[in-house]
Amino acid sequence: MDAPEGDRGGGFPGAFDRYAPAILRYARRRLDSQEAAWDVVSDTFTSAWRHWDRRPGPDELLPWLYAIAGNSVRDHRRSAERRRRLLARLATVRRDSHTADPAEGVVLGGSIGDALSRLPEADREVLRLVAWEGQTDARALGLVLGVSPAAARSRVHRARRRLRALLDDSGLDDPGLDDPGLDDPGDPAPGAVGKLAGSPIRQHAKEV
Repeated sequence: MDAPEGDRGGGFPGAFDRYAPAILRYARRRLDSQEAAWDVVSDTFTSAWRHWDRRPGPDELLPWLYAIAGNSVRDHRRSAERRRRLLARLATVRRDSHTADPAEGVVLGGSIGDALSRLPEADREVLRLVAWEGQTDARALGLVLGVSPAAARSRVHRARRRLRALLDDSGLDDPGLDDPGLDDPGDPAPGAVGKLAGSPIRQHAKEV
């Protein structure tokens, strides 16, 4: 039996060398801090090492790592939000005047990024995974999200529909989401999640 793809480069160290850059890009696109992104890489491979004997096959190794990284990103976001709330409370103690969150004053303009920012986080994340991380296979995407391939296709379909509605409301062009494989969440064909990598959505990634 052939060794898993990540093992051909030297077991766990080989997998780290092969996939750490992808996990770093994944984290940097979702977190504002470079240090936090590196923490996600560390957390991801520490967890992977602990569960290395339960790793999936070669075709699913990267999605497995993305799933682990996603948990770490959520942990960092929760920690950042707790710090933000603490600082906000401290600020109100120090001054009587209320300072609004700068984000409250932002008027969404005519861009794909603005439309994406108005989507629920779950929708944004599934579009990121498809457009930025290239997780266009329903089985792999389902592994990252922790759902079945059919559910993964359904989530992409729903996110696309909501994004298109926002774009229509803003009078913006469709961002190239018309891959027919995405139109039917019940399509049993493998790889039917579709390809958004060439769409303008990808341009909003924080490329590393």
